[in-house]
Order: sequence, then C-alpha cells, then structure tokens
Amino acid sequence: MTPPLRRLAATAFAAALTLIPTAAHASADADNAPSKDHPTSSCFWFGPTFSATNQELNYAFPDSGALYWAAQFSIPAGAKLELHGQYAHARYQSLNSYDTTTTAPTAALNDAATAPDRGSHNPYLADANRKGEGDRNYTVTVLDQTAPATGAQQNTLYAGVPGQQRTMLIYRLYLPDRDRDITGGAGLPEPELHLSDGKVLTGTELCGAMSAATTTPPISKLPLDKYTALRDQPGKPATFPAAQSPEWRTFYNVQFGLGCTYMGQCTGTPARTGGQYSNIDNQYVTANISRGFGPVLVLNGTLPRTPRTLGSEQRMEGGVDLRYWSLCNNESMATTKVTGCLYDEQLPLTADRHYTIVASLPGDRPANATEACGVAWLPLSPTGDGAGHPDDGYLIMRNMMADKGFGHAVQDTKTPGDEKAVMGSYLPDGSYTSKTAFESNGCHPQG
Repeated sequence: MTPPLRRLAATAFAAALTLIPTAAHASADADNAPSKDHPTSSCFWFGPTFSATNQELNYAFPDSGALYWAAQFSIPAGAKLELHGQYAHARYQSLNSYDTTTTAPTAALNDAATAPDRGSHNPYLADANRKGEGDRNYTVTVLDQTAPATGAQQNTLYAGVPGQQRTMLIYRLYLPDRDRDITGGAGLPEPELHLSDGKVLTGTELCGAMSAATTTPPISKLPLDKYTALRDQPGKPATFPAAQSPEWRTFYNVQFGLGCTYMGQCTGTPARTGGQYSNIDNQYVTANISRGFGPVLVLNGTLPRTPRTLGSEQRMEGGVDLRYWSLCNNESMATTKVTGCLYDEQLPLTADRHYTIVASLPGDRPANATEACGVAWLPLSPTGDGAGHPDDGYLIMRNMMADKGFGHAVQDTKTPGDEKAVMGSYLPDGSYTSKTAFESNGCHPQG
C-alpha cells in the first residue's frame, strides 16, 4: 500500500469510529402500535429513534426487530441513579453503558442477569412463565464508577469511564409480543436520582439536575470522500469489495473491518472491542455483496435454535442455541442505512432447520421467493451503497447470547478467517443467479 493510501485508510478508520448504531423499529405488525398507557419517550429517554416510515432516523445499521432508547446525562458527585422497571413481554431487553469517545460498550445488564425485586419474577430465565401477570418488577442501580475488581453489586451498572463527564445508556428491546405495545407492555424504566444528602429526585426535577439530553448523540458517518477513495481504488473491479461467493467476516472492531475489507489486511489478532455503540450480547459477521455478479443472491444455511416469543408463548424456551438471530441488508459505511431485515421467526424452515433466503431488488424478486414456497425474501436497496454504486450491498448477520454448549455461533470464532470452520452450515453459503433461473426451481412449501 502506498503511503498516501495508508494515510487515507487511517483517516477513514478514525472517522468510522464515531459511527453510532441507534434505534430500530419493532416488527411491522400493527399490534405493536404505541400504547396510550405507556409513554414511548420522556425527559430522560429519547426514542425509539428508528422508524420504517421516517428515513431521517434510518442510520447506524439498525435491526428491524429491535427498538432502542438512549439516555445522556451527568450523575452529580456522590449520587446514584436507580432505574425502576418491569420486565417487558418481549424476546430480549438490556441496558448498555458506553465510552462516548471510542463508542465501545463498557458495561451491560441483560434481562436474564437482572434479578427481580422481592416478590417479583423474571420471565426471561429458561423455562420461566412468560405470560404470568404477577409482579415483574426490577431495580437497577447506575453508578458513575468503573467496576471493582471484586465485590461487584448485583443489578448494578458500573457506567463510569475515566475522564468522561457524561454517561450514555442505551435501553434495548427486541421483538415485543404481538399482543403488546412497543414497550412490551411494560413502559420505560423510570429513573430515580438519590443525591448524597438523601434527597430523591424524579421527573423533570431529575432531568434538570442531571442535565439530561433528549436528542440522539451526534452521528458521524464515514465521510463520502473517504469512503469513495476506499471503494473506488484504481485497478479494482466494479464489484469490489464483494466476491463471487460472499465472504463472511467476524466484526472485531471498525479499524480492522475497514482494513480487511478495503486493504486486504485480514490477518493478526484484532481486539474484539466492538464499537459503534454495539450491544455486548450481540456478535456479528458481515459480507459485502454486489448485483454485478447477478440480480438475485441466494443464501442457504441452517438456523440455530432460538425461542419463539412473538405469539406470547407461555414459557421462555430453554435449551436453545441463541436468544435471537437476524440478517439485514444495509447500504454502506457512508450512509449506515438499512434496507430490510429478516429475524429468526420470519424464516420458513425445513425439518432440519435449513433455510433459503433470496435477496434482490423488488423488481427482480422471483415469483417463488415467498413464504408459501419455503423461501424468505430480503429486499436490496435501489440505491445500492447510497454513495453512487447502485449494485452494492452490505449484509450483517447477528447472533445474540449464544449458549456455551452450541459452539457454532459468531461468538465462537477466534481469529480472522476461521468463520466457516467454526460456524459450518450456520454461516450461509451464497451464490448469484437470475430471476428466471430461480423460478425454474419451482415451489417447495416447508412443514
């Protein structure tokens, strides 16, 4: 790599570090309309910050199965923040705190790790009663401190970052049950500030004392000129950086991802630090794709076992491989927009949990790329990467909370290049074809 290109890559890496994934919308079911009983924002919580009908809030690679609420504030010296909430009727919920300089998560409490209040129950534990209408209360303490080496307190989020004056939290909620509102029938966690003199603040008084901000954090995408310089390198084919057979790569950090994708620097032992305000419970593989190889991309793989929750199933299924799985098509680092996603319960499966996904533009969708024919369809973006390359796309596959006994999740990959060896058929194989050629396969209903 020439010195100017090396400097350009370094600049692009630094710019990309400030990307922030924000809220996504809930599944598109009409049953998930906001409830009048549960406000969906407050002076403390901003969100949900992504909507399928509001493209201004479509950024930072959102997942259409999730909703995100952000909170930014300063905890007064000697004070502690308590969040009083109810476990939502949903697939998953969590709180993450962040280093706002590196955008890496610093601490997290997910649903299963959050103990209930006395007399309440946690519906997220394996085989727990999900539908019980008894008390579902919990209390989380947020401290502007780093976690102690020993003796960490239960239900405590140690959100302190040395030198950081403000705290940032993201509250995540995945797949609210169909018979619940977008808060999963629980509302948002209610903040309560305990000052050092014993006074307790709530509501607008709390927000004033904490200088709470009810706007999204500043969003900084990879500047267009930097992205274009990486994407349009001299001598590269029009399909660069995609490959004839999609190459899946574990996401370790933004710097390594850009270096591997655009510079071929895919070796070494990169730090698995995440970034872009990622979720500690998720790990990701990504693949660049191009319609230059064919208008229809066919992906075949095996779906890990995940709970079924959308229909308000009675119990949280135990013995699963992952808590949640999804595949999203996005534009690029220049726009960070999502075109569409598929999550686990949307995939038609064979008896051995094999799936077929077709990704195409709406006009190229094969007639048999339907659930009735055992095929899931993923829409591609008509603007490609959103930066002048209409054939480009960027796939992100999420694996959440992998069971330690599974062994084939993204979480189990260790070094760049080991993805297929570790994940096997759980990492989909892909090939390009035409609409007519795929339609010639006929219709093969599952089940």
